[in-house]
Parts: sequence; structure tokens; C-alpha cells
Amino acid sequence: MKISDEIKEALIENKKIFYMLMILFAIGFIIAFIMADDIAPVLMPMLKEALLEGNVTSIDAFSIMFHNLKSAITIFFASTLFGIFAVISIIANGFVVGFMAGYTVKSFNTLIIFLALILPHGIIEIPALFLSCASGILLFLFIFRVLKDKINHYSFTESYQNNKKTLKHILILISIAILLFVIAALIEGFITPQLGNIASQQMGGSKLF
Repeated sequence: MKISDEIKEALIENKKIFYMLMILFAIGFIIAFIMADDIAPVLMPMLKEALLEGNVTSIDAFSIMFHNLKSAITIFFASTLFGIFAVISIIANGFVVGFMAGYTVKSFNTLIIFLALILPHGIIEIPALFLSCASGILLFLFIFRVLKDKINHYSFTESYQNNKKTLKHILILISIAILLFVIAALIEGFITPQLGNIASQQMGGSKLF
């Protein structure tokens, strides 16, 4: 089977997991968007410190890359605890993106700045997040099914044969997630700040970075 077919199979056969993650992300997004004014005093200072401090350089881009990869690996392995970490992570990320959308719309009456700061790398980073969360949930399911097989007195070989497709999907999804996180980090470090500055200045503001 070609690698493209393998990827397609991994995505299609686990579509229920992706649908669930999309719903959770949307819930976090909608809640934060609606409550943006109320949570801004708490959340905005933290985001400014994380996103807008200092000048963006190639070193920052690689720092972002390291952070993204660390997050992906953490989500992947921590999700062995019943997939809870993946669920928390996807809701939290939806919450942050929803807050940023709501805050910029209510502050500037436009989505332009939000789109400039999120869209260039977000269109790659958010799918990478979904892939890493899905692979983490599949890792939990793989371990659970192997343990279940052992309880039912299957041999290791039999258990592997029963679950090898899940293991293959795990490896495919986490590999794609890591690749996308690397690409997103480079875009976030080198391109997003420039677009953010342009959008801010076009709206009559000052440079953000």
C-alpha cells in the first residue's frame, strides 16, 4: 500500500476521534469567544508575555519548534491516561484561539489582526494538534486492547496481530503531526510576526513585534 493510501486509511478509519476532537475544540472556542471581555484581564497579560515579548528572530523560531515538539510528545504519552490529556489539551487550545478571536474583534472591530497572527501558522499547527491528540488517544486504546487480550489469554503475537493496524495508525499520525509542528514553528517565527506588524499598522496601530 502506498504511503498516501496509508495516511488516508489512518485518517478515515479514525474519523470518529477527529469529529470528537473538533467538537471539543469548538466548545472551547465558542465559550472563550463569548466570554472574551470577562477573561481578558486574566488571560491577556499571560498571552502578551508569551507571544509579544521581545523581537522575533530565527532563535525564537527554533524555540517555538522545540516547544511545539515537546507539546506533541507530551500530549502523545500523557494521553495513555485514558486520553484525558488529549481532551484537556484540545479544549484548552480551542479556548485560547476563541479568546484571541473574541478579544481582537471586540477591541478592533475586525478579524484582520487575529487572522494575521493566527492564520499563517494556525492552518498547519491546529491540524497538527488534532493529529497529536488523536494519536495519543489511539495509543491509549492500543494499550487497553493489548491488556484486554492478555487478560483473555491471547499470546503476545496474537495480540500484536489483533492491534497492529492501530499501532500503524499511531505511528503515521504522530509522524505527520511532528512534521507539521516543525513547519508551523518556522512560519510562526519568520512570517507571522511580519504579517502581524503589517495588519496592525494598516489598522493605524504600531508594530506588534
